Amino acid sequence: MNQKSVHSLITTLETGAPGANVSEPVCRDANGGMETKGDKSNSSTGLGHIPGFDYLRVFFMLMVLLAHTNFFSTFGDQRQATIGLGPNIWDILYFQLQSTAVPAFVLMSLLLFSVKIPTWERSWDRVKKLTYLYVFWVGSWVLYSKCRPEPGFYGLFEFLIRGGGWVLYTFVVLMILTPLSVVAYRMSQKSIWLGLTISMLVVIATFAYLHDGFKWVRNYYYWVPTCFVMMPFAAVMLVPRLKELKSSAALRWKWVLGLLLISAMCALVEWHFSAPKELIVESLKRVWLPKHARPSVQFGAMALIIASLGVKSQVNVIVQFFSRNSLGVYCLHPFVLHGIAAPVQRIVDPIAPGLSIIASCAAVAVVCSFISEFLRLAFKQRLI
Repeated sequence: MNQKSVHSLITTLETGAPGANVSEPVCRDANGGMETKGDKSNSSTGLGHIPGFDYLRVFFMLMVLLAHTNFFSTFGDQRQATIGLGPNIWDILYFQLQSTAVPAFVLMSLLLFSVKIPTWERSWDRVKKLTYLYVFWVGSWVLYSKCRPEPGFYGLFEFLIRGGGWVLYTFVVLMILTPLSVVAYRMSQKSIWLGLTISMLVVIATFAYLHDGFKWVRNYYYWVPTCFVMMPFAAVMLVPRLKELKSSAALRWKWVLGLLLISAMCALVEWHFSAPKELIVESLKRVWLPKHARPSVQFGAMALIIASLGVKSQVNVIVQFFSRNSLGVYCLHPFVLHGIAAPVQRIVDPIAPGLSIIASCAAVAVVCSFISEFLRLAFKQRLI
């Protein structure tokens, strides 16, 4: 890697903004999206900074941590002991709310990329910087966890797509979907709607493939890139409407309620095809549905992104801090999750059993955020 590439990687790690102009100060979105402070990145739409995105980053950062500390499955099992085996409210919250976290992050990232004219040059620059991030974080994870791919071509392919087998698959998803955003941008408005429809059929086809034998019960398929293929078309479709959606509450809620209605109708169909109870008992996991390969999750993510445009209040320093470090928390928490969460839960559980998991998530978020701040400063000062 030459000096220019190293500098680009350092800048990307510092700002979390693949594709951003190095000379511009930026606010990072959780998966490497781009938003310039003030009005620079959104000058074509006159949007300026979007406070709602900061709140969403923090909210979904916590949703990811809660899922990875077994918050939803723990309370789902407790509820099951009371009402019997079957999906309960905690499963609904996990599969219909928590599962929108990554799709919403992906949509936010592509939306902020598409606010400026998405060209092939910008797309290629962004993919290169995402590749640097992928190599840095996945390489670190492989060295730390000693994880290895399963034998054979498919095992290696899955290992690479999944970013070493866990959360880092999002970099691969963005590498694939960023060029697709350029394709969507060059389409007419009618063609974009057609593209959104076709991409929804791809998501449905992915669900149908996983439903054959309930593949998702035996193996996790949250990482499959086709789960997120609707998002480039949704991002490009929303860009020319952002200013009006931000300023008009009536229009914004019309979109939000419409998307939530579509999401709810899709969810009713999806839950009809959930895994049978005997498979759930056998697997010992509450995997009633595939996590992301469902239209309801994608439409729910779109509704949340649009709803966040209505937030007008300024973001306080605490939210700014965690929003700024959301990418760092996302990438760092696999390294420290067990080492922090388990001791915190052992300390808090005797005092407040219902709050021990939440306390452990808060501790992980704080520690990872400060590590992220340190890494940003270290790379900026070229100490690393």
